[in-house]
Amino acid sequence: MDEEALAARLKALNPTIEAIRKASGCPGASIGIARAGKVIHVEGFGYRDVERKLAPDEHTIYLLASLSKTFTASVIGKLVERGKLEWTTPVSQILPQAQHWDPVVREEANMVDYLSHRTGLAPKNNTWYEDFAQASLRREDAIPIANQLEKIAPLRSEYIYNNWGYALADEVITALSEEGSWGAALKNEIFAPLGMHRTITTRESELDKRAEAYAALTDGISHHLPRPFPEDGQIMAGAVGVQSCVSDLLLYYIALMKAAAEEEEEHPTHLPQARIMFEAHIPLSTNPSEGSYGLAWARTVLPASTGTIGLNPAYVPEMPIIGRGLEKPELCLWHQGSNNAFLHAVFLLPRTTTAIVVLSNGHANNDAADWIAQLILETVLDVPEPNDYLALAKLSARNSNALWDDMRVERKKMDMPPRALERYVGRYCNRPRNFVLEIELRGDGLVMCFQGKWQQGYSLRHYEGDVFEWLLTRDESVRRGRFPVTWKEFYLLRFRGEDEIKELVWVNDEVWGGGGF
Repeated sequence: MDEEALAARLKALNPTIEAIRKASGCPGASIGIARAGKVIHVEGFGYRDVERKLAPDEHTIYLLASLSKTFTASVIGKLVERGKLEWTTPVSQILPQAQHWDPVVREEANMVDYLSHRTGLAPKNNTWYEDFAQASLRREDAIPIANQLEKIAPLRSEYIYNNWGYALADEVITALSEEGSWGAALKNEIFAPLGMHRTITTRESELDKRAEAYAALTDGISHHLPRPFPEDGQIMAGAVGVQSCVSDLLLYYIALMKAAAEEEEEHPTHLPQARIMFEAHIPLSTNPSEGSYGLAWARTVLPASTGTIGLNPAYVPEMPIIGRGLEKPELCLWHQGSNNAFLHAVFLLPRTTTAIVVLSNGHANNDAADWIAQLILETVLDVPEPNDYLALAKLSARNSNALWDDMRVERKKMDMPPRALERYVGRYCNRPRNFVLEIELRGDGLVMCFQGKWQQGYSLRHYEGDVFEWLLTRDESVRRGRFPVTWKEFYLLRFRGEDEIKELVWVNDEVWGGGGF
């Protein structure tokens, strides 16, 4: 299909994309497509600012969430090229304070292990942000917590998505780069040379057209939220701290694909080590068809399903197969980004230097950006048997809301807990003693808060025995700006002890399934 015909087909998708956006409860989205290294189509849908009815475009700036990871990996690649470290250098040799309790992780885990999510360590995602996606931990807490992460699987044996590896990469860049900070290194090494003038790592900026943050209520109405916290100098910046726009991202993705191709031909490149970022380092699962993970990029050979880094797999019986009927297999690199208010998706097709970017400014009732990006991908590939993404959007939105109803904790038929309420009162800390869950008795009930922030307190209700719950409805979670967790165990607090309470168990990590304060 020639460029003009493809551009016309992409333009014809507008009504379907708009229908997906509305069915999902997504306030606004910007899309961009490049082919053969040239931008061929950009479009904006809905609103970047719902209250002022301002439309988004390719220059609208969004918080990228996990789409930030590729920039962190690119700068590590530049440091490798300059001999500041090797990909095989154990992180503990670069950061003396990075001393994981497990000797194998401590002595062997390197940047490839951390950037490809193959350390085998527990994700522990639900402790580093709080209501309205503000930081609940300090930057200096990252290494102590990473040192204590529980071991789920042996090193290099299993893919377990883990943001803490990118927090450590931030520390490595800060320690080894001339700039002395992650944000300054990204700006000097990537953003400025590529002309990415609307890409930043600071929360405040004078740049215009910045998307406001929203999350969808049960009825699909967009609820306005403060922008999430990540920026240079804060915890998890290396994982989620970049803000950018479609036009800038297309510049980078084109350059990255060209750099990987140039490395194969041994030509000099502005983004050295790009090829290793695209290589497979760990299977995504035991099913080979699901693909593998490189450094900040998932890899899938189409026809196959994608999207497992995002939210939609929880909302549909199975993810659709992309590319049914293709005559030849097609290598696809992809990633997603999500926080409490932004959802994004990107696909790269290295064979044709094609990039597809979808950025959205609302945590919708499904992962709308993912469905839109898959729709565009099948159009670009001219798939003979395309999927019905509008139907998938409607189904996933219904199922997403139903999960909250299904999760409602069954009230046990016990009038009172086995102990006087005041015996549960106290301060309960994690192992590094930098995250605190406080319990107080107020009136005739217990309340709790994280990190001493009582303005964000939660009422506790007796569940059974020495177990209390703090379950929220979807709309309560949205209005607090929380990332939606639809796993019942997350909302249960289990107190343990014989004569007196000695321990509080909060299972805050579904992958690990353990807890303890």
